[in-house]
Amino acid sequence: MKKDGGAGIKALLTLSDGVTFLEAIYRKMAEFSEKVIIVLGADKDEILTRLKFAGKPGRMVRQMGRAEIVYNENYKNGMFSSLKKALPLMPAGNAFMINPVDCPAVKKETYKGLLAKWGKYPDKIHIPSFDGRRGHPAIYPSSLVREILDAPDNLPGGLKFFLKRDKENILYFDTNDKGVIMDVDTPADYEKITGVRSVIKK
Repeated sequence: MKKDGGAGIKALLTLSDGVTFLEAIYRKMAEFSEKVIIVLGADKDEILTRLKFAGKPGRMVRQMGRAEIVYNENYKNGMFSSLKKALPLMPAGNAFMINPVDCPAVKKETYKGLLAKWGKYPDKIHIPSFDGRRGHPAIYPSSLVREILDAPDNLPGGLKFFLKRDKENILYFDTNDKGVIMDVDTPADYEKITGVRSVIKK
């Protein structure tokens, strides 16, 4: 794995073209989104140093100039707590898309198609799927924002609580993009998308 100074930190892992997971996801989301918020946790300092957000701007900070960075001091509570840090920064009344940093291989066309479907049914939850398996990124309606913010950080299941409760409100976007289900959690996962094998920091 190309650690590139990041000691296996997922956000700093690189794809075959040398672009970090974080930058690759940002580039695609920024093309279709009004605002992109990046929530950092345990590896905040390493990521900020590597991407040069906290110093002289480098290539990546120029490429990610529209991103708003927020630190989740409660990162040990999981992704749901990170979502709760981001939502207050979103424009009021907007739907929101979530793309975990360990899912960097989604095609640009998938974002475009998913958003087109959301445009027709803005009150639905939109989830891409491949071969019958649901994946990322997903779009959630603005009607869920208040409920999520009012829920505790340790809500059992986190977002899955709402997906289970509102399962009749989910629309699946069937795609031939295997990237939607390619979460990079192990060296073998990383090898599948890059051809390189090494250690991933948990």
